[in-house]
Amino acid sequence: MILPLVEGLRNYSRDHTIHHTGSTEKVPDLYCLLQVQRCASHDELKQSYQRLVLKYHPDKIARHQSPEDQAAAQDMFVAVDKAWKTLGDPTLRKEYDARLNEKTISQEFPVDEEITLADMDYDEGEGVYSYPCRCGDDYSVCEDEVEDGRDVVICCSTCSLTVRVQGVSSADVQDGSHQQEESR
Repeated sequence: MILPLVEGLRNYSRDHTIHHTGSTEKVPDLYCLLQVQRCASHDELKQSYQRLVLKYHPDKIARHQSPEDQAAAQDMFVAVDKAWKTLGDPTLRKEYDARLNEKTISQEFPVDEEITLADMDYDEGEGVYSYPCRCGDDYSVCEDEVEDGRDVVICCSTCSLTVRVQGVSSADVQDGSHQQEESR
């Protein structure tokens, strides 16, 4: 049944758009739409895109579904396709990430804690920095998301708390990861 899709699409539009205070520009969270993390590889993006396109393709939707459900599936199909066209192209993805980071940083919402990259644990195999949240889960950010010298606001993967990782340069990232390796 497609009915949850209609509500899901409404929730996606409402909950996964990053709004800039004082600006009318909205930046949709294409990673959330493709159901991947921001540090997903090109292959992971492609696999998720293919899975979602098959799920929402108009030819795959049963004709006995209501017109509203069919329209919602069509809307989701188009949204997934647009997300792939942006995130599947390395140049467009880099531009999108920059816009997304800019909107996230300038967004005015409470930050639970200010930390530095040195405060975070680094998983060399995954290329991910993590920091424990008081809810018991973690804040995590990919290495490539912290290399541009800007502050990064990270949301906990479980609760609504956020931390701001103070701006770091590529040299800081390299020094921080080496310091963590030496301390282990």
